[in-house]
Amino acid sequence: MTKVFVGNFSFNVDQDKLKDFFSKVGNVVSAKVMTEGIGGRSRGFGFVEFSSPEEARRAIEELNGAVWDSRVIKVSEDRGTRREQGSSDQHRQHGGHDSHQDYNNRDRGSQAPMGYFRAQPLDLGVRKRRKNDPFIEDETLKIDYKNAKLLRRFMSERGRVLPRRMTGLTATNQRLLNLAIKRSQQLAMLPIVND
Repeated sequence: MTKVFVGNFSFNVDQDKLKDFFSKVGNVVSAKVMTEGIGGRSRGFGFVEFSSPEEARRAIEELNGAVWDSRVIKVSEDRGTRREQGSSDQHRQHGGHDSHQDYNNRDRGSQAPMGYFRAQPLDLGVRKRRKNDPFIEDETLKIDYKNAKLLRRFMSERGRVLPRRMTGLTATNQRLLNLAIKRSQQLAMLPIVND
């Protein structure tokens, strides 16, 4: 860890001022202020590279939260450095193979981890149980307007016909059920809905 991230400093700080400010903690190799592409104006953050990891650690400990030019600056480990170290550790663990080729071979054909590279639904381990059409499963059951007890299973407490997503019926059986319930309501075998 030789490079540190510095954020929330004043927009009038240039690379020389950044280098001077951090040189009191250790030997600064380079300092870079990130600027906007078009105007070249400072974006208020940058990176400082130290000659040793100990100096970088000391800069984080001493200057994180310090006040510089009436602003509280944030100093932390550069994430890019951490990523590079992690990949070099993996490189050593895999016996020195080419990490790019190894990455491609490892992930080819396998599914990407959750939320990585592509949008995936949140999997809580609970699966919705799909309702099956009882008239297809049991062939002895028939949709008949005379069977009020069976028709009542597919009605709400207020006397309305439940939608397909709740009944699990096929489209054809749902239409036949609607007709049977209406017919049964006309014959006063089932209660009529008052809207």
